[in-house]
Amino acid sequence: MINFENISKFHTSEKKETKKIEGFEMLMETYHDSELMEMLGTQRERNEKTTAFFTDIDNTFYKAGKENAMAYLTEKAKERNIPIIAVTGNDFNGVYQRIESGELPRFQVISGSVGTEIWVLHKSEDGKYEYKKDEYFEKLLIKGGFEREELVKKSINLIKELSFKFPESNFDFQIPEIESAWLADKTAKCQPFKISFHFFADQQSLEQISQIAQEYFPSQSVIICEEINYNSTLSPDEVVKKYCLDVLPLSKGDTVNYLSKLSDIQQGIVAGDSGNDVEMLLHSGSLNSVLVGGYKPEAEKYIGEAITVKKEGKRSFQKIVQPDGSIKAIYIEQEPDRRQAAESIKRAAEILLRAELIKSMREKRQSLSKS
Repeated sequence: MINFENISKFHTSEKKETKKIEGFEMLMETYHDSELMEMLGTQRERNEKTTAFFTDIDNTFYKAGKENAMAYLTEKAKERNIPIIAVTGNDFNGVYQRIESGELPRFQVISGSVGTEIWVLHKSEDGKYEYKKDEYFEKLLIKGGFEREELVKKSINLIKELSFKFPESNFDFQIPEIESAWLADKTAKCQPFKISFHFFADQQSLEQISQIAQEYFPSQSVIICEEINYNSTLSPDEVVKKYCLDVLPLSKGDTVNYLSKLSDIQQGIVAGDSGNDVEMLLHSGSLNSVLVGGYKPEAEKYIGEAITVKKEGKRSFQKIVQPDGSIKAIYIEQEPDRRQAAESIKRAAEILLRAELIKSMREKRQSLSKS
């Protein structure tokens, strides 16, 4: 288990005693004078609750044909000094190339490789941008017990077992040559805190494979989601689909909570569309969640099971009662044919802002009636 408790003190870095916390200098190097901290600082100066927007990228924030909605959200976030934090399965280099090409905006933070790496945006005095890696976060992952060599060797045994029990699954590393090269030479390129597989399964074998994989890696996060690019080519009645399976030291939800504690983010939105987004949609404190139009079946299934206060009828927002008794609101797109990806986030944000305005007006009326 990775312990993030100490980092909750970091945002009060003006106090001398916070320098005693583990990793303080490393955190200062990464976060001090970053766009993330400057934007949150501006919100504090306006006596606002600190607000941020966490989002998966592909098919959530970015989707071909929905670029206008993405641009609208980016501009509105900039106007209100709300940082946008990307939490994605893609690695940092891949996301950075897309930013440089103009396809994506400059996120204030990029958490890549399914939340296992964090890069923070800085702007220098000459106007140039650069991302600095959170080395302390990486140190925590190492301390948490992600022994990659041992896990890859276990993975080879898992592949052998599943190839015997489910030969039709073709269960294998996502890119076998990368893992082979890394085992032979530890300096070979790989995602250091992520081991990925792909396989084919119907619903019954999917559940069995998932259970066996979790037994192989009991102390790690095992995340399964559909391989949507392949499955989108299948007929609607096809029961055997392609899936991705990731073995990770933590979930996207853990990363969202780490960044929220680190920078004292009090409210905001977290958005996603697939199985590897479920943890951050369900377990991200008081942040409002958005399951965007175009969501994957596994995301709908797990989130539907988690809803504890279900409103009947066509309701965009549902409620989840969390273990500590707090209520978490989650928007589930009800018109996926009309709204998808960033369009759903825009709609959810409009509803939340309207509710906030109504609440503010009600509180003012109550205050006036008492005076």
